[in-house]
Amino acid sequence: MQINQVSSEFPKLPIDSSTLSVSTAVLKPKPSWNKIRLAIFTVLLFAGVVISTVTYCLITRQNNSSSEDVETEISTSSTSKRVSTTAKGSTTETSVVTATCKYRSIEYNTRTNAFFVENSTCTNLTLTTQYVQIFIHPLDIYNLAAQCQALPFSNYQSYRTGNMPWSIIIADLNNDDNQDIAVVNANDPSVAIYLNYGDGTVRSTSYILVGTYSVFVTAADLNKDNATDLIVAQASANSLGMLLGFGNGTFNARVNFPVGAYPYGVSAADFNNDSHLDLVAVNDHDDTASILLGFSNGTFQSYDLLPTGLDVTAVVTADFNNDQFLDFAVTDYSSNTVSVYLGYGNGSFQQRQPYSTGRSPWGMAIADFNNDNCMDIVTANYDDSTMSVLLGNGNGTFRSQIVYLTGPYPMSVAVGDLNKDTKIDIVTGSSTGNFLSVFLNNGDGTFAKAKNLATDAQLSAVAIADLNGDNRPDIVTTSVSTKTLNIFLNSC
Repeated sequence: MQINQVSSEFPKLPIDSSTLSVSTAVLKPKPSWNKIRLAIFTVLLFAGVVISTVTYCLITRQNNSSSEDVETEISTSSTSKRVSTTAKGSTTETSVVTATCKYRSIEYNTRTNAFFVENSTCTNLTLTTQYVQIFIHPLDIYNLAAQCQALPFSNYQSYRTGNMPWSIIIADLNNDDNQDIAVVNANDPSVAIYLNYGDGTVRSTSYILVGTYSVFVTAADLNKDNATDLIVAQASANSLGMLLGFGNGTFNARVNFPVGAYPYGVSAADFNNDSHLDLVAVNDHDDTASILLGFSNGTFQSYDLLPTGLDVTAVVTADFNNDQFLDFAVTDYSSNTVSVYLGYGNGSFQQRQPYSTGRSPWGMAIADFNNDNCMDIVTANYDDSTMSVLLGNGNGTFRSQIVYLTGPYPMSVAVGDLNKDTKIDIVTGSSTGNFLSVFLNNGDGTFAKAKNLATDAQLSAVAIADLNGDNRPDIVTTSVSTKTLNIFLNSC
């Protein structure tokens, strides 16, 4: 059977049968918050349910012969179980298999696939869905967008780390479809593994010894075995440490690959289009970037060096000029620039093109901030407590920076849609304060004034990912002073 869909804004629910079933587990009191105002839409229902993509929708039923919008009341007794729908003085009945409560509306939460009813005593309900119309009504309680502007994050949950936690990577380390966390502790030196229970809480499972003063960690499947591997920038050892994963949250013995002097960041990408991941590491003490071309087994060729600006600290990879070849960009801390390297697709690169930033750019992230299908760059500028947004032109060049004030001495920056408005927002972490600065995107590549989220002091890293499977990006930070990993769950 087929659903005729009036508006493309209404996706089909994952219901394959000709009935709509609501189980005990998803019957909850109707929440009086987090509502959004909607225009009235009408769709025809034949073999499933069509709903809006917004957070909460009020669903009511209507008499087939009437075009008038009416509410539904479901009532039960010991002798009959019926759905009574009243319109223009007439009543039609549709059989109900089981219902043990009376209510006047059903709400569907599109984030959790849960239905909500007014009466919390309901136990089980099955409604037939034969050729009835469903309406989505305007709700005049609260506006979702306004509620999300307030940044409704939970109080953070803290977990112990090692000494001087310096970098975070979030990835599925044990193939259970939950996002896990790895933290590199520079002064141990170690990588701490935190496996996710799936609800946003984690358990520390192991500390893996790595090279002296390791300062950065990233993740990728280097050897194509469908298990996530870790790559660690081992600064004092002038090398990268490879930890090939078994797919269960544990890892092979570390293998080291030499790079330039004092590697401070690393990223994985296929630079020569051979379907094998390569690496680029940025070396702070000799102002270079090391390019390591990869083999299919997670090993690498000897590195090539490219000159950078002074005291390079971070690297990101993307296709900045839309030529299908991957490029990379680095932060030149003491040059107050970002350098962009456009790839030829064979593992070699054009000469660097520097772009001005604030003073001492440290952390960096990329995203499309103005929805023009071109990658943009944001840097966290340590010395002048700002962030720089550089909008990309799509041809490998960038516009002049737009500067925003952050918390004091930001080292880290992360991006994600925190308020569910389809616009990519920015978070920076203060290395001397005890808060995050959250910048909500206006949609045109500009950002609202920062809102602050309190956290532990002396933040060294920040990352964004959905940790509890509710399709809301959560925030993860590390604090040097308290030696903690902090998780903020998003309730927007």
